[in-house]
Amino acid sequence: AGRYLATSGRDGTLKVWDVRTYRPLHSYRTPRPVTSMDVSDRGLLAAACGAAVQVFKDGLAARASAPYMTHRLPGREATVVRFCPYEDVLGVGHSRGYSSVLVPGAGEPNFDAFEANPFETRTQRREAEVVALLEKLPAETITLDPQQLGKVDRNQGERQREIQAANAARIADIKANRKAKRKTRGRSKASRRAAKKEGNIIDEKRQRRKAQLEAQEQAKSKKRTNRASGGAGAPPKPYDPLDRFVAPPAPAPG
Repeated sequence: AGRYLATSGRDGTLKVWDVRTYRPLHSYRTPRPVTSMDVSDRGLLAAACGAAVQVFKDGLAARASAPYMTHRLPGREATVVRFCPYEDVLGVGHSRGYSSVLVPGAGEPNFDAFEANPFETRTQRREAEVVALLEKLPAETITLDPQQLGKVDRNQGERQREIQAANAARIADIKANRKAKRKTRGRSKASRRAAKKEGNIIDEKRQRRKAQLEAQEQAKSKKRTNRASGGAGAPPKPYDPLDRFVAPPAPAPG
């Protein structure tokens, strides 16, 4: 299996090659150019050539003297031939539909279920896929810890606390390494620039008004101090709110 290759040409020649040496072993002549070929489980070779289908038995390893079977399709052109796995049935697709041909000895009656089981279930197919994958791995890489079966799982609460602590440390590390992003969205808009300029003007007016009020308050305070002292040379008299009700002194006689 897998050692022979069959090819066909437009000249009606069917050749069998040895893939190990890349050399042709033998060839057959067909009445019409071959359009489709197939090999059965037992090594039978079927070829669709025009209005007929020829089957060669044991024609791969050695050259057969004549076709094992010839199935004719009057008024039809064969396009595709396929053997049914593990069955003695050959399916032929032609220009008017489909036909099935009984070919004795084409299917494998004693199949190996460990290699290819046509009746395998879904569970068996899944297990076969796992086995096929494990066979690709080196034997030394498939190990089992003998102490794993004797270990007891720890408390779930303790595991959850460890996971939360690890997550908190990771988040804190991310926040510590995060760079502050400078927000510049909308700062250069015309409305923002006008509002900022207007705010600067208002601040200047406020400062001038504040200085003017402070000067007026200082002048009033100085005037009250001079009035209470009665002159420039006398010591200043403490301000008393009741002084407003005292009658002013009489003017000196002239």
